[in-house]
Amino acid sequence: MKTLFFIFGFFILSIFLSATIINVPGDQPTVQQGINVAVNGDTVLVQPGDYQEMINFNGKNIVVGSLFLTTADSIYIDSTIIRYNINWNYVVTLKNNESCEAMLIGFKIGQGGISSKGIHCSNSSPQIKYNHIDIGGPYGIRCDSLSSTLISENLIENADRGVQISYGASPTIINNKISNVGKGIFVSNSSATIISNEIIGSSGVLSRGIETGTASTLFISSNSISNNQIGIQISNNSQSEIINNFITDCLTGINCLVAEVRMINNTIVNCEYNGIDIPWLNQPEIINCIVWGNPTNITLDSQAFISHSCIEGGIPINSIDLGGNISRNPCFINPNANDFTLLVSSPCIEAGTIDTTGLYLPEFDLVGNDRIQDGNGDNIFIIDMGCYEAETITDPGYISGTISLLGGTGNVEDVNVGVGAPVHPDENGDYLITIGTSASPYDVTAWLDNYLPQTIYGVEVLSGEITENVDFELEYYQPDTFLEFTPDSLFFITQVSQDFKIKNISLIDVNINAITFAYITGSFYYYPYNLPFPQLLTPNDSLECIIYLDLPTLPENRELLYDSLFVVTDVGQFTIPIIWDSSLINDADDNTIQLSELNLKNFPNPFKPSGAGRSPETTINYQLPEESKVQLTVYNIKGQKVKQLVSSSAGQLSAGEHSVVWDSRDNNGKRVSSGIYFYKLKVGGYQKVKKMILIK
Repeated sequence: MKTLFFIFGFFILSIFLSATIINVPGDQPTVQQGINVAVNGDTVLVQPGDYQEMINFNGKNIVVGSLFLTTADSIYIDSTIIRYNINWNYVVTLKNNESCEAMLIGFKIGQGGISSKGIHCSNSSPQIKYNHIDIGGPYGIRCDSLSSTLISENLIENADRGVQISYGASPTIINNKISNVGKGIFVSNSSATIISNEIIGSSGVLSRGIETGTASTLFISSNSISNNQIGIQISNNSQSEIINNFITDCLTGINCLVAEVRMINNTIVNCEYNGIDIPWLNQPEIINCIVWGNPTNITLDSQAFISHSCIEGGIPINSIDLGGNISRNPCFINPNANDFTLLVSSPCIEAGTIDTTGLYLPEFDLVGNDRIQDGNGDNIFIIDMGCYEAETITDPGYISGTISLLGGTGNVEDVNVGVGAPVHPDENGDYLITIGTSASPYDVTAWLDNYLPQTIYGVEVLSGEITENVDFELEYYQPDTFLEFTPDSLFFITQVSQDFKIKNISLIDVNINAITFAYITGSFYYYPYNLPFPQLLTPNDSLECIIYLDLPTLPENRELLYDSLFVVTDVGQFTIPIIWDSSLINDADDNTIQLSELNLKNFPNPFKPSGAGRSPETTINYQLPEESKVQLTVYNIKGQKVKQLVSSSAGQLSAGEHSVVWDSRDNNGKRVSSGIYFYKLKVGGYQKVKKMILIK
């Protein structure tokens, strides 16, 4: 902090050496009157007080600052207030080609979340620094029309959008804290450099930390983002470099919609739904990332290029593995205390890409360590996975031994052996591990595909010494069957639900990555809806759920129909046959309504906002062949109820055509996120489901 104030003090001195100082209220009674008499290069110095006015720089390249400008004492920020809450005008305006020599420093803009607008920069490039912007209206700071504003060291809170960027603006947003806002930073048709900000959402708001609208280019580096519905959302043909960020406690960490994205050295943990969600046909790159502790770590409807990343449960089955990926516990120092730096035994240390050319990495990690260090003391500097870099080990210890392979045709040089990041033995099976000693003793593990892994526990390591003869014999193992399914075929002949069990009968761990259905003749789902995938099954572990037959497409006549359930794992895909009797549905209600008669559909689909500030809307139409009790409900992709649109349980709806508009809000009136949703129409004893896609 002393260094910061020294630098800031030097900055202040350079301003005052050539400036005329206009004191407010000493020389002029209001801030605006001070600006009015100032000329380029002057400083308007404002004493503490409550100034209820709007100010406009009027094209002048001047400094407007509180006594924070002369003292670096932050007490003057909150005691020097400029506010105006009539007709929602902007409190501060810079829109007449002001250059970077125009500065607003050290004020509280707005007061206590009272509705107004904060700062508007248009066709200008000022510096907005060290302010507390407390606005209850739509914008904390808005930059548009080719503005290249520097927004630095500000606290921005309570606005609908902390920073709004549009119409070709290109600001730099650095070292700000943005909290309790609907969208921390929103960018549309613009570019932005977003570095080292802390963005904290609100549990009561469907918030985004950083979001793009249409055709934007973002450089997002070294930010800490938490408690948002979506940490970072990139959409609508935008391009982004997402580098060295920490994202935690969101519903979804990163969401990529029709976007070109590279994700490099990010740590994404403890999100409620997804770590990374990629629902559209884009092909992002994921490099050197840690994605851990999220119920679904990566949701992928297309292909992703993934390398040197630590993904819990392994990389998705349809991704492109470029090598270096692991699924071992990253060994955070103290995740319960929100400390996600890496233990000396972490497999993520020295496990990133050897060549970091073109990755645009910052000089330091999020806690100030050099971004690339020698994390295990072997005198080789390789970047770690994730957003934190382990400190250089200066006095390591060593573990050595010999590895033998029993049976099979494996190559001993391909064996992985290690405490943290693995090493490989030489052609004779001899290996040497270099490691810091602060966490000794260690558990050392050796593993190779098609061989049983082996762990030697409690190996003591001393600085400067070699712990020898830590030897392994890996036994060849190629089971005929990894999993046992009970039942091995699903028969829905007399009932519409069945218990289903998956048991690991092998001697190795198996990750269940997904349970899916063919949906050829009918519709099926599993319960609980929110089963976390990937799900690790250690030997003899089981996964149990209930499989339901739901909403089939009925044939003309009663018949047996055939479908399939797929269990997708890291050891292959398994198919479970489904046989069901169409009479199950016919017997459910004597009042036969053919589902095709309901004519259920929605338009538009996909649907998106029809104008600025408007909620996306779609109209759901259906037709009742007779008077019926009706329920129409919207569900998200997890099977969770989002909105009850129609419920006629107290009476019946008349025969004929009906329609209802869904405005993309849930039962609490909050806007939902982009994605896939299902709407289910229940008429008497019959149900029909269709899919719709929401794009923002």
